[in-house]
Amino acid sequence: MTALSSIVSPWRSWFWLLLSATLLVIATPAYAATSTPETLDTDGDGLIDVLEVKFGTDPLNKDTDGDSFEDGLEVGMAYSPTSTEPIQLGKSIFIKLKTQTMEKRVAGIAIKSFKISGGLPKTPTPVGKFKVLSKNTRAWSSASKLWMPYWMAFSGRGHGIHELPEWPGGKKEGANHLGRPASHGCVRLGIGSAKEMYDWAPVGTPVIVEN
Repeated sequence: MTALSSIVSPWRSWFWLLLSATLLVIATPAYAATSTPETLDTDGDGLIDVLEVKFGTDPLNKDTDGDSFEDGLEVGMAYSPTSTEPIQLGKSIFIKLKTQTMEKRVAGIAIKSFKISGGLPKTPTPVGKFKVLSKNTRAWSSASKLWMPYWMAFSGRGHGIHELPEWPGGKKEGANHLGRPASHGCVRLGIGSAKEMYDWAPVGTPVIVEN
């Protein structure tokens, strides 16, 4: 063995060892290191394992009922993920004022949660069972002189769910208030989440508000 080969051989060994380790890291799913039981989605179908159990689906099979639609998509659209028949599941909106949160629910199961700003103590958000009465992508408040994007009326007394209020000049109000009371009785949602709920919830969707 020459002096050069005695240098090259160990180098090659280290090179292949490093390459193998790199390939192993690349092949390992990201969620294996970063996911928690609350976020783990083993089959990658958009429905976390905790919800797979609640909906009776297979956490190792993206399409439990074999109808060519992944479980996460079906649940998100409120269709049964365990039947090849187009069985619709009930949608509802659940608002918890104590925690200032809103849940998107399918068949009574929370599939997503958002921070909100409910009413201040002097102008509280009404508690009870309601439903979405009407919708307007950009409602105008004549009392406050501002826009309320993605408006969904629910009380019949002027209360609604909407995106952060917007002044005529385009400035948004209350982004830093999400997670605590800040409104005159309405339920504010952040940018993005308000549109998501507006697009998802048709008129007639139950709205439950609890303290």
